[in-house]
Amino acid sequence: MAEVVNIVASMRLTDSIDVNAVADELLIDYEQEQFPGMVYRVENPKVCLLLFRSGKAVATGAKTVDDVDVAFKILRDDLVQHDFDLWAEKDCEVNLHNIVMTADLSTSINGGKIDLSNLMLHLPFDKTEYEPEQFPGLIYRLENPSVVFLIFSSGRCVITGANTFEEAETAEEILRDELNYFLSG
Repeated sequence: MAEVVNIVASMRLTDSIDVNAVADELLIDYEQEQFPGMVYRVENPKVCLLLFRSGKAVATGAKTVDDVDVAFKILRDDLVQHDFDLWAEKDCEVNLHNIVMTADLSTSINGGKIDLSNLMLHLPFDKTEYEPEQFPGLIYRLENPSVVFLIFSSGRCVITGANTFEEAETAEEILRDELNYFLSG
């Protein structure tokens, strides 16, 4: 079964916010010349939030949706405590953008190793990239659900691009079916 290693999500807190003022109030180093988002780090749960002038905040590094919700609440509470004008909490919706999971496919494979050159020949050519001189993994793109797999010869796999956990789980099932077909054929 796949394990979640990163969730990227966003939330709109207001129409616009003075990120320089936020950085000054919260004593955060912010260099807008280097990057337009102010980095706000939450220690528990360990989540990195980026706050933009548009009033949008982006979370990355979370392992669960609860971690995302808690991190956004911590940021929101900190901003409200420092008198920043935000939308009502009920008007701030969390949107999931990318769920990144890892899976161990070696349990489905005799000996635990995958011959990526051979696998590439059995997967749809237009959806597969494998250039071991450039990158050690095989890149396999699905259209439905719209995800990308990074498959390594060790049997380890990264699944990225899913917007829901259901998409990620469906993608993993599709890959395991493809792999079983490849191994039995």
